[in-house]
Amino acid sequence: MRRILFVVAIAATCALAPPVLAQEPATACMVPAPGAGSPAPTAQQSDYRARLHALATGRGVRVAVIDTGVARHDQLARLESGPDLVAPDSPDPHLDCDMHGTVVAGVIAARDTGIAPSATILSIRQSSAHYRSDARDAEARGAGDLESLARAITAAVEADADVINVSVVSCVAPAVAAKLTTRPLDDALRRAEESGALVIAAAGNTGGTGTGCSPGDVVYPAHGPTVVSVAAVEEPRDHADYSLPGRLAAPGTVPLGLSPTGGWARGDAASPLALATDEVQPLTGTSFAAPVIAGTAALLRERFPDATPAQLRERLHATAHPGSGFVEPLAAVSASAQSHASVPRPVSVATPPRTDTVSHQRLAWLAASCAVLALAAALSTALRRPTP
Repeated sequence: MRRILFVVAIAATCALAPPVLAQEPATACMVPAPGAGSPAPTAQQSDYRARLHALATGRGVRVAVIDTGVARHDQLARLESGPDLVAPDSPDPHLDCDMHGTVVAGVIAARDTGIAPSATILSIRQSSAHYRSDARDAEARGAGDLESLARAITAAVEADADVINVSVVSCVAPAVAAKLTTRPLDDALRRAEESGALVIAAAGNTGGTGTGCSPGDVVYPAHGPTVVSVAAVEEPRDHADYSLPGRLAAPGTVPLGLSPTGGWARGDAASPLALATDEVQPLTGTSFAAPVIAGTAALLRERFPDATPAQLRERLHATAHPGSGFVEPLAAVSASAQSHASVPRPVSVATPPRTDTVSHQRLAWLAASCAVLALAAALSTALRRPTP
């Protein structure tokens, strides 16, 4: 379960040690695994998108993607450059060595498959697993720690972002979290709320030793009271086994995502050899559930431009399934402008009973892909990556 978890490892470590600056790749970038052509939506999916986008497309809404960079892509017509906190001495916020931020941005705003295809994406490169760090300058602190996350959120606010998506997280054991100083992050989140920017964050993935979060961990920034944390589901009301609980939920598998090198990818591999032997990691995780909600929030922001972040959160909660927190975008966007205060709001997504089954790894990912492909014929995945 590599996806998103590389940031967990970096961030959790840097939060406890002097932050350092990432400048040059220490390992080769991820290799996209090409998909079998472009997405081919079904008639049902096309009808769903038409009904959704008759209400809103995200036009005029700025969505900051704080991630590993967002590559320029012909599917992203409105892509802007934010700061590069990974390599500020030679910045390139559109270099996505990890093949993560580009997929996230595509879920939000890809022309053919994005939930809010007319939204403007602001790329803020905040983390990468492929860079080593060696600088100690306090003014050039490293990428992937809590302080750089705070600076990234502040940069998004200063760029007038309406929605901020954070699919890179830090999972910290409660005993460790109690000793951390998180005031810069807390201040940045408070500033986002006061500025009118709604922050959406991945809830975090569980994984093997050293590669993921553990139940009970404090997850930054998802822990924040004003942050909409998003869990992943396999089906509209089935919590994904790999997902930590969140306040809301969305599908966590992208059958076809935007490739940083152009075109579409079904996953990635660590090297050309791994790709040749089909050691491909599918695009699965709470990383990709969060932008479903971010895209939906962008549609809500267009439709209700004067709504505060608290009011947008209330709309999302009011139209979510009371038990699972699952948000169906068309239901959220088409809801009446009247108050939903009487509708029960899910506090968190219930975690299913644990089993003795050890890591799901690749078989679970394949099962997740199949589940979402089935779901695509129904509601939510109509907005995601349709199968070719």
